[in-house]
Amino acid sequence: SLLVTSGPPDSSLQIWQVVPEDSADVIKCVSAIATENCTGQPWAKIATISARAPWVLHGSRLNSVRITDVESRKNVYVAGSSSSQELSGLAFLDCDTLLLCCAEGQLCLADVRHPQILLEAAPIPS
Repeated sequence: SLLVTSGPPDSSLQIWQVVPEDSADVIKCVSAIATENCTGQPWAKIATISARAPWVLHGSRLNSVRITDVESRKNVYVAGSSSSQELSGLAFLDCDTLLLCCAEGQLCLADVRHPQILLEAAPIPS
């Protein structure tokens, strides 16, 4: 099995694998995926899915959201947004649909089949 984490020192995504050794399982870092984050940016939020292939959805801002194939480390989706709003969370709703939550409360839906389109939910009046 594979595990994905994000964080320092360079905000890359780390890919870990559980490897059996002697009488115990050991978790080893097997690769890293570079992100668009610069120093001082928030850590990337991450979500995974393995319906088609092992994919990781990641980004720290709306304009840095992408899906990377874990095995090839190639981007299979890049969100079509110019907004630099910080993300508070993201998730796969199914293998084609993403939910992106901004720190300021804005919700967005994205369809990986149409990367140039990002649907934003209307703000809730206070």
